[in-house]
Amino acid sequence: MTIVIDATDAIAGRLAAFVAKTLLAGEQVVVVNAEKAVISGPAKRTVNVYYKRRQMTQKANPENAAKWPRRPDMFLKRIVQGMLPKNKSRGDKALKNLKTFMGVPAEYSGKAEKFKADASRLKCKHASVQEICEALGWKTA
Repeated sequence: MTIVIDATDAIAGRLAAFVAKTLLAGEQVVVVNAEKAVISGPAKRTVNVYYKRRQMTQKANPENAAKWPRRPDMFLKRIVQGMLPKNKSRGDKALKNLKTFMGVPAEYSGKAEKFKADASRLKCKHASVQEICEALGWKTA
C-alpha cells in the first residue's frame, strides 16, 4: 500500500521520523510538496548548520564524505535517510520505498493527506526547506 503525504507546513523532523517508521514497517511512502516543509529555529542558524555539514570532508579520501544535496526534495529524503538504520540491509530497502517530489505530480493529485504536525503549533522562528536550500546555493528554474 502507498501512503501519500503532503508536506506543506509540516515540521520536517517529525515528518521524517513518521516516514522512517512507516518505511521500516514495509509501506511505500510518497511525500509531495517537499519544499514547503518547515525546519524550526532561526533561518540563519539552520543554514549555518547545513552549510557546515556540506563542507565536511573525510581526511583520507574527500570523495567518501557524506553528501548533502541542495535540491529540496532530495534534502528531505536525506533527512529521512539519517533516521534509518545505516549498516543494515533493511535500511536500504526502506529508503528505496520512499519517493519525494517538489510540487504535486498529476498521478498523486487529490490523493495526498496533510501531515498533522504543522508549523502553526510552533512558537519559535522557522524556515521552509526551500528557503534553506536557496541559501545553500540551490537555484530555482
